[in-house]
Amino acid sequence: MPAGLIGDADCGELLRRAVAHCAGLLGADAAVVLLADAYHRLQVIAEYGDAARLLGPDGAPDAWGPFADCYRSGTGETDIALSDPHTAARWPRFTGLAREQGHLAAHAVPMRLCSQVVGVLALFSGATAPRAERDGVFARSLADLLAVTAVQHRSLERSNIERRQLQRALDSRVVIEQAKGMLAERWGTTVDEAFTVVRAYARAHRRRLPDLARQVVDGTLDSGLVKEYFLNRR
Repeated sequence: MPAGLIGDADCGELLRRAVAHCAGLLGADAAVVLLADAYHRLQVIAEYGDAARLLGPDGAPDAWGPFADCYRSGTGETDIALSDPHTAARWPRFTGLAREQGHLAAHAVPMRLCSQVVGVLALFSGATAPRAERDGVFARSLADLLAVTAVQHRSLERSNIERRQLQRALDSRVVIEQAKGMLAERWGTTVDEAFTVVRAYARAHRRRLPDLARQVVDGTLDSGLVKEYFLNRR
C-alpha cells in the first residue's frame, strides 16, 4: 500500500501485525519495537507478548539494558543468556525483570533507516540455543523493514496531533469572534471594545477565553455579569 494512502490507525495495526509476524518468524516469545525520539530516548511503538512490561510502570530506561546499548552503539547483540552471571552484572534490573517473566534469552537488533539507527527491535525467548548466522541476517532485514513502518507511524501520529491542535485553535477563534459580535451588538459598542472587556473578564476570573466565549454564544453565561464588569470599567 502506498505510504500516502496508509492512515494512522492502519499504520499502527500494520506495525503491530508486523511485530507479531517477525516474532513468529524468528522464534521469539515476545518482541518490542523501540523507536528513538528527537532526544534519543527510546519509546515503545509496538509490542507482541508481554515484553513491554519489562520497562516497568514508569518506563525507566535503565530497564532496557542491552537495547539501550544497542541503540547507542548501533551494534546488535544476540543470544544474551539471562541466566549468565555476567549478564546480570552488566544489566541487573533488566535481567531480573526479564527472568521474572520467564524469559531465558534476549536479542537486540538495531533498526536502521537510510543507514541511521532509529531504534531497536527487542526480542525475547524461552530458549537458550544459539541462533544460526542466517537468523541474525534475517533479523536485521526484518528490523530495517520495521523501521520504515515505525517512523511512518510516528510521523502520522505527529501530523494528527498538529491537525487537531490547529482545528482547536480555529474553533476557538471562531467562537471568540461570535462572542465579540454578540456582545458588541447587545452593548452598542465596537467588537474591539467587546473583545477587550471579555478578555479582561476572563483574566480577572481565571477563565480560558475560548471557554468563556463559548458560554456567551450558547447562552450558559449571564452576559449581564460581563456587562456589569464592562460598565464598571468605564
